[in-house]
Amino acid sequence: MKRELRLFSIFVLFVSLTIAQDFKISGTVLDGNEAPLVFASVLLQTEDSVLIKGTATDEKGFFQLDNIAQGNYLLAASFIENRSEILPLSLTGDTDIGSLIILENAQALDEVVVAYKKPTIEQKVDRLVFNIENTALSDSDIWNVLKRTPGVVVIKDELTIKGSSNIGIMINGRLVNIPQSDIINLLSGSSAGNVEAIEVITNPPAKYSAEGGLLIDIKMKKNLIAGYNGSLYNRYTQGVFPKHTVGTDHFFKGKRTDFSINYSFRNAKTISRFTDITNFFEDSTVDEVWSAEQSAVTRRKQHNVSAFLDFELNDKNTISLSTINTLTPSVNRFYDSETVITDTNGTLISSFDTTNDSDYDLYNTSIYLDWAHRLDKKGAEIAFNTHYTNYEYDRGQLLNTDFFDADGTLTGENDFTTQSGQLTGLFSIQLDYSTPVGKSSELEAGLRYAAINSDNTISQEGFDRNQPGINPTETGVFSYDEDISAAYISFNSGWNNWEIKMGLRAEYTETIGLLDTEEVATENNYLEFFPSFSLRHTLNTKHSFGLNYYRRITRPRYNRLNPFQYFQTNNSVVEGNPNLLPSTRNYISLGYTFDKAYNLEFFFGERKNQYLQQVFQDNDSNLLRFISTNLGLSRSYGADFSLNKEITDFWNTFFLVSYFYEINEFTDLGSGAQLNNDVWTGHIRTTNSFTFLSDKSLFADLTFTYFSPTVNGNSRQDSYNQLGFALRKTIWNKNASISLEVEDIFNQGNLFNTRRYLNQDNTSSFRPENRLLILGFRYKFGNTRIRDNKKRKRVDERNRI
Repeated sequence: MKRELRLFSIFVLFVSLTIAQDFKISGTVLDGNEAPLVFASVLLQTEDSVLIKGTATDEKGFFQLDNIAQGNYLLAASFIENRSEILPLSLTGDTDIGSLIILENAQALDEVVVAYKKPTIEQKVDRLVFNIENTALSDSDIWNVLKRTPGVVVIKDELTIKGSSNIGIMINGRLVNIPQSDIINLLSGSSAGNVEAIEVITNPPAKYSAEGGLLIDIKMKKNLIAGYNGSLYNRYTQGVFPKHTVGTDHFFKGKRTDFSINYSFRNAKTISRFTDITNFFEDSTVDEVWSAEQSAVTRRKQHNVSAFLDFELNDKNTISLSTINTLTPSVNRFYDSETVITDTNGTLISSFDTTNDSDYDLYNTSIYLDWAHRLDKKGAEIAFNTHYTNYEYDRGQLLNTDFFDADGTLTGENDFTTQSGQLTGLFSIQLDYSTPVGKSSELEAGLRYAAINSDNTISQEGFDRNQPGINPTETGVFSYDEDISAAYISFNSGWNNWEIKMGLRAEYTETIGLLDTEEVATENNYLEFFPSFSLRHTLNTKHSFGLNYYRRITRPRYNRLNPFQYFQTNNSVVEGNPNLLPSTRNYISLGYTFDKAYNLEFFFGERKNQYLQQVFQDNDSNLLRFISTNLGLSRSYGADFSLNKEITDFWNTFFLVSYFYEINEFTDLGSGAQLNNDVWTGHIRTTNSFTFLSDKSLFADLTFTYFSPTVNGNSRQDSYNQLGFALRKTIWNKNASISLEVEDIFNQGNLFNTRRYLNQDNTSSFRPENRLLILGFRYKFGNTRIRDNKKRKRVDERNRI
């Protein structure tokens, strides 16, 4: 502990001695008679035409752009269909540019705003930015875009980045606090037409919670200049069953007010198929083979509503109110399983059929309140944020099993009902302070407190078997409370050709879990430190180098902590674990970039107590147990090579190959033995994006991914691949668009897992609806000519329900 405190003191002293400053640009916009223009649009771009910031003039034609870093820029103003000349700026301090003159028959600003082309992929010091505007993907849903985002891997509907599956999903900087499965449903029902970019934050700054490994921030479009615009969209998906999404987006900006609201409704029917084959042992010899063919059909109706309001009280104070909501009032999941039991020669012994009919509903509401106060010192700011999430989940389940002998004669029945629920409340409050120190550096510090309460209930009736290792709770309440107190300090700087970001975060956690049928609670209190460091050096226009390091923590999800057993079929059960430990991860990488297009990165990662839901076969009970457990020490090391290049003015290509060694230590449930599962593995991804026609109104994307065999705890997974195609055409003067997509064209995205060691011998095949035909339509209305202008914000929360 003393060592960590000394390191922390040295860090604070270092950053306090170091030196940052942003500047402002001001001026007036006049017409040809030198009269002021009210609500004229003023846009600032980089020299390579990337839009940085925009504003509107006041009643005197005055404008001001704040917090602009030193550098070279292009400035232009527009009013209705006319624009000023483009003014080059070399910004080294606060600058008054005088007047921008807009003449009546000048070229329309629309030409300036829309003509610029942002890089499809931007590599920054601590993140990768995937810009999807003006691509075929912008008419897709957000989940589909994530599956195609460089650096993001989706396996069995689980996101992973750089070997970490503990990913926080944020929308405009606000983390969505719902379970992983519900995040998929939220993003599948949300249009990507409202998305500006996907930011994959590979080394999150110290101001964000140390929870999880990495972050994905979905940056939504907002107006930068005054006006209103909106859109309506319709998206139809055909797999085995149809799925349908409709929605609408609305944006408004006034002189001091920004407001947006987004709504979508999704009605979907999906099917997933499974095959489980288990060789059960008796006296160290395989005695029986249980083969189960299963299908799960889910019908879902879901509403997604989000709203963002920013109000500038005065020149120094801004207040923001945001809400993200998922309302799912009706979900039915019908699970059908046919299990055949044979001896090792294939002779039929018996069989049983199970149906599991469950209905559930869930409601998730998150509210965020932000206040930012600009201090007298230029560039200095103090910010306050508070957040509350309420999550409610209720599920009823009826499980029926019929048993048959070898002749197919009914020999018995077993009916079983379960009623379960989860009610979780999350509250957090955070205070941040940032100040420039010198001309190119910034110091940030802050405090945060978070409180979580989760109550899980269960009531089960009808279970009439008495098997070793099976103890279903007839009725119970499991309560879990967690308090986290945190403090951080960070330092960002840039000088000459160097850019650095470093931070240190400390978090003290207190947890207590109590099952009402037990007298002793499970408690865990701990203090952890989380350093982070990112360094980037641009040697010249051709060569740059980067170094990244971070330490993060992943605390168990609340529904994995409850000790209840939930039966899926007559011989498979899902179990929580109140003794799960938090997992920590250290990661370091060294990268080289050539010509801003070719990237080579070497990396090493080490995880302690990683927790997974693993499958163990209970040979005494002839049962498959899906149990949440901690692994031992897991390591991975290897290299990534990527290419992101404009081949022609209409063809962009991205190619990534990753090759690395992965080893997982796990504990055998029966013997307690410590075992290793390791493999050299990797994956390949390539995306080719095309823009066709003279007016650049036709977009196409072709994506291919390949994953080689890998390991996951006690399981080994076979290779698989997917090929997808997307086409998008803008129509009606680019006010509308139609799109066509085909996912997994050859249906090669199915997963096959094996677990073979000691007395474990079983396989699982997972076959969801991979091959999908998707048709989309979007219509934009209002002041559509400023539809591509943007604004960014940030906040922080977690996703552990």
